[in-house]
Amino acid sequence: MKNSPIILKPGKGKSILLFIISTGFVCLGISLWETNTSFAVFTVVFFGLCLLVFIINLIPNSSYLKIDHQGIEMKSLFKSTFIPWRGVIGFRTKNFFLNTIVVFDIDQHLSETSGTKIKTGAFPDTYGMSGKNWQRF
Repeated sequence: MKNSPIILKPGKGKSILLFIISTGFVCLGISLWETNTSFAVFTVVFFGLCLLVFIINLIPNSSYLKIDHQGIEMKSLFKSTFIPWRGVIGFRTKNFFLNTIVVFDIDQHLSETSGTKIKTGAFPDTYGMSGKNWQRF
């Protein structure tokens, strides 16, 4: 049996819900334009940028997590980051506000050779799995 890479994609439901909420706030900002211009401009600009991010997240292959024998490739908003297995020390979950995120420790030698002082990384999404499911990996 051939070992193919595991590719996990984020759920579209969360992006669609946030898209709808952002659209609502943009409409609210437009309706408040005459009464409170500064708040309306802030609302339209901020939630307009959020709307753009959620639209990009809905485009196929704009975001995924690929795990194979070489390492981990994270792609978010069309930007890809590759971390080889030799650079990963271990994985754990961490509660961050109301969410559980997956974090990983990076080998100090890898971070020094790449010119950064990063010791910990995190996945941008849980890819449809709960924190308990990630603890099994």
